[in-house]
Amino acid sequence: MCFDLSVVQIFSALSCGATVCVASSDARKDPSALASFIQQSSVSVTYFTPTHFALLIDSSTEVLKKCATYRLAFFAGERLPARLVNRFSALQIPATILNTWSPSELVVQTTIAKIAGTQSDQMSIPIGYPMANCRHYILDPQLRPLPFGFVGEICVGGAQVGAGYLNRPDANALAFIEDPFCSKDDTIRGWNRLFRTGDKGKFLPDGQLEFHGRIAGDKQIKLRGFRVDLGEVEHRIYLEAANIPESKLVDVSIVARDTNGTQTDTDDRQIIAFLVCNQALTSAHKQKFVTSIHQSIGRHLNAYMLPNGYEFLDQMPLTVGRKVDRQSLLKRNLQLVMPATTVLPSNNDLSIGEVQQKIVETVTKFFHEVLKFPAERKITAYDNFFEIGGQSILLLRLHAKLKRAFKTAPSVPELFKAPTPLLMSQLIGKLLIKSAAGASLVADKISRVDWVKEAQLPDNDLYKIGELPSVNDNSEIVGILVTGVESFIGLHVFAMLLTSHPTSTFYILGSECPANMNMLLDLLRKYQLLDARVTEATLSSQVEFIQGSLIRPHFGLEADAFTALGSKIQSIFHLGGRVSLLKSYHELKRANATATLDLIELASHGLVRIGINYLSTWSVPHLQSHRNTELAIHQVDSKETSAGGYQPSSDAELFYFKSRWAAEMLLTRAAERGFDVTIFRASAVSGSTLTNVPPPNDDLVRRMILDMIQNRSVPDFSTSGNAANTVPPFVVDFVPVDYVARVMHDLSMNAELRRQKQGDMHSPSIYHICNPQPLDLHHLPALIPQIRSDGMTGSLVTLEEWLAHRVVTDMTDVEKLRWEAAKAICNTGHVMFALDRSKTDQALRVINADEKSMVPCPPVDAAFLRSLQGDGC
Repeated sequence: MCFDLSVVQIFSALSCGATVCVASSDARKDPSALASFIQQSSVSVTYFTPTHFALLIDSSTEVLKKCATYRLAFFAGERLPARLVNRFSALQIPATILNTWSPSELVVQTTIAKIAGTQSDQMSIPIGYPMANCRHYILDPQLRPLPFGFVGEICVGGAQVGAGYLNRPDANALAFIEDPFCSKDDTIRGWNRLFRTGDKGKFLPDGQLEFHGRIAGDKQIKLRGFRVDLGEVEHRIYLEAANIPESKLVDVSIVARDTNGTQTDTDDRQIIAFLVCNQALTSAHKQKFVTSIHQSIGRHLNAYMLPNGYEFLDQMPLTVGRKVDRQSLLKRNLQLVMPATTVLPSNNDLSIGEVQQKIVETVTKFFHEVLKFPAERKITAYDNFFEIGGQSILLLRLHAKLKRAFKTAPSVPELFKAPTPLLMSQLIGKLLIKSAAGASLVADKISRVDWVKEAQLPDNDLYKIGELPSVNDNSEIVGILVTGVESFIGLHVFAMLLTSHPTSTFYILGSECPANMNMLLDLLRKYQLLDARVTEATLSSQVEFIQGSLIRPHFGLEADAFTALGSKIQSIFHLGGRVSLLKSYHELKRANATATLDLIELASHGLVRIGINYLSTWSVPHLQSHRNTELAIHQVDSKETSAGGYQPSSDAELFYFKSRWAAEMLLTRAAERGFDVTIFRASAVSGSTLTNVPPPNDDLVRRMILDMIQNRSVPDFSTSGNAANTVPPFVVDFVPVDYVARVMHDLSMNAELRRQKQGDMHSPSIYHICNPQPLDLHHLPALIPQIRSDGMTGSLVTLEEWLAHRVVTDMTDVEKLRWEAAKAICNTGHVMFALDRSKTDQALRVINADEKSMVPCPPVDAAFLRSLQGDGC
């Protein structure tokens, strides 16, 4: 629904009493399944991009020919090829093609062209006549109207012009201007804005518009429905190349082109990067250079913007005017270097002979054909389809080839999860279906992590601390580094700190991209945290933004700037990281574990013992419940102690929790060397009791509990077969976000607690911020009638029954993604048991001699869960 075409797809049907036919997520990714859905549902109107519909014709021509009720076929989002019009006409179905055009800023479509019969391949398909109440102009650079037949900028006025871009006044001033041609009637209606589209076009003699591309030229393109600024990709490559010491990049140019000169009915162009370095590189050096560049820019650019291949040139071809000859780049023969993918696993005891060699060879051959690689380009059984130039549309073509060759094929979502020839061949051979162990055998081999190594703090001076004075009074804390303010908890902790330390400077570091003032203000407004003490003026005077992020080595800072930052701060609040229950450890390590190493090194540059306050998760102790966890202790430890008594399981599941374990262990080792470390393990959070603003609706635990209430079905996790028989019961445990912020602040900033801690300088302080009165999950069924407005009862079922019931329940795409994460939790035996918070309560009593002044935390009961139902759901 974030795609602007959804407005027409949904409301054009509903507003005239028709039915909206919603295909499943899997069907939308599978052209054959989608074509069958159209035919079986008797769909009469469709709205596709040309590229997407061409895939349906490729895979299901005969099915489409049976669509007798098909009436209108809208196309939008990219140029409509005449070849596709001809193939559609050849279906001989009653549907009429309507070609439409409009930028998103003009609400989906402002022109429509009825396309009759077949078209000449040389003919440019018109985008049509203006719709009612839309005013179209072809203007020169001075905004003067041009005669019919002259190409100029398409500008649009009238009813559909948007209000402007959010928080982008400079862009609005250029794109949304006063309409100089506005009629009196339009002025009365408020239709007095003109939008400059940046598209070129002309009026045909019959009054229809014809599209001629972007004014900005080849550097701003539309590729498979996505608008891509090739100049932005060039700039990012140039920036990231500066961090690669082996070679200096002196020039880069990006084009979108086909790789072998062939034409199809879909947009087959790929993004190709041409690079010029200051010295000749060997083949191995080119491969290393390209792989480093590709991985680096992938942290900043969307996947559809990444180059599909790289070519090294001695110099860029130039025009007579000494500009880059982009036409030459579009036509030259290519000798591409592809970024390397997953390294072959070391000591791998699996040989390709253990799977069906013939299938592997066939799949590898299809990789070659779909990616259009030259014959000399070798593809190994371990190459990742998406890392050597593949993307979603090409995967659909690969799927079609597999289905034709083997008469059956894994689903498209399964191919996403198994993107190498070896893994695909195992799926095809049904090896992954035969046993759970065999299903992930290769993946485990590739992704196996040495947790002992991950928990080791390097033995060098970067991670050692000398004899430094401790901070005894809050007045000495003049500089505070805060990571992760873009997170729900992080923002509330930051607001609490800002209120309590009006003279301190806050250095803000983003998790995955640099933070900025607009972002921070937007979030504070969203969660109603701006008040008399937290104002825009306060932020301007107290906040400095670090132009880097956790995913950059040393946060993207030069050595001198990194050292200087360490000397300016006395306290660190590490609240950020990358959150995903489905990503691999490789994808999470940089933000969650390696960044922790950088923070420890930063603290070594302090002029005092910098306090490192780390927000972890209560699910680190829960790793003890996993079936394959290695326990060095005889029973599950729920106390506020180090995580060193257990080691994460070696299965490739729930790496997010395991990455947090690794970060905790690194900080524990740092504390053993004298660093001042405090670790906070917080349970699931609910909305603020102060503002009543709910959290984002993406918390897995909250959704799981609410789904249990909605479906009146509660799983019994005691039957899941855990690592130890002593695993405590599963509990429902939520704490309000303002409670978490207040407790973190009070326990980290209290002078008395700091003085007490000086007696033990070689272990971390660990606190559990959990609900003092959680709810045993077994008691939830009895509370469901009190929670639900209809009073219906709930029941306790086995975990297997609960999983089976949820599998057949209809879900949205977001729900399906969340369900995959929930299944991962269930499959490992993960149990969210209650944590002991004795040390936390004792510390809070030190701060609050009068227990009545302690921060209240509402118990998890029927009333609390009723409020949770309206908590942003």
